[in-house]
Formats: sequence, C-alpha cells, structure tokens
Amino acid sequence: MIAFWTTYGFYLWIGSSLLILGLLVWIGHLSKRLRATDQRYTALTKGVDAEHLEDIWLQRSLQVAHHDDQITTLEREVRRLGRSSLHHVGLVRFNPFGDVGGDQSYALALLDGEQTGVVLSSIYSRSGVRTYAKAVQRGQSTHTLSEEEVASIAQALGQFDAPESAALPATTGGNS
Repeated sequence: MIAFWTTYGFYLWIGSSLLILGLLVWIGHLSKRLRATDQRYTALTKGVDAEHLEDIWLQRSLQVAHHDDQITTLEREVRRLGRSSLHHVGLVRFNPFGDVGGDQSYALALLDGEQTGVVLSSIYSRSGVRTYAKAVQRGQSTHTLSEEEVASIAQALGQFDAPESAALPATTGGNS
C-alpha cells in the first residue's frame, strides 16, 4: 500500500485538486445564475402580495389590463383634442383700394381638423381699419365671403384653386 501511495500519490493529489477546483468553478457559475434568477424573481414580485407564481402572473396581467385601459382612454382624449386644435392656417394679403399703398389688408383663416373655425378679415383704408370675423363650418360659411376670404380658406385647406381675382397668398413677413 505504501508503494501505491509513493508511486501514484502525487497524481492522486493533482487529480483531486483539479476536481475540487472544477467543482468550485461550477459552484461559482451556479451561484451567479441563482443570483440572477433571484433578482428577476424579486423584480417580478415587487409590489405583489402573493404566494404562488400563478397569483403573481394574474395580478400582473390585471395591472397590464388596467394600464392598457388607461392608455386607450388617453389616446381617445388626445385624438379628441387633436381634432379641435388648430390644423389649417391660410393668410391672404391684399390692397382693396388703389389709393392706399401696399397690401395692408388681410384675410386669415384659422381652422381645426374638422375644417371648422373662423375667418378674420382686416380692411385697411386711409380713414381707418375695420375687422370682421366670420364663422366657418366644414370649410363653408353661412355668411357671404369675399374673394380674399375664400382664397384664405382655400390656402388653409391646401386648395389653391381660389378665384382668380383674389390676391395671391402673401408671405408672413413685414408690411410691403
């Protein structure tokens, strides 16, 4: 027996050491995976008072359904607000009288997503300035519109086939 240990003892010691080292590496790997799994489980069960995984999944699915309902409600509200916000703007500057220099008068169309809003007109003359407002429903007005007002609505809606006698849309720059 002593001859066996003398001959093979060193090899047995090296083999045992490598086996122990391999087992330690394997235990370290398993420990790391266990920590990661524990962290995921802790994140999953955070804020949930349940003992079984099935109860946790049920509570989480109810929370997701509740959030989905909230998102749907918010989406409807955003769409409603979007339809009623300012979508279309058209500005036509013109000179209604030959004795006044520059295009000081204008027609401004302000319409929402349903083509409803107002046309504001300002007529500049030497004796004063007059301002008019006319309601617009679905791109049409119940009031009689001037050519410039029709042109401003057409410009706002992207329809540039306004009456030929209307002034061309002007830039939003300073007075000409």
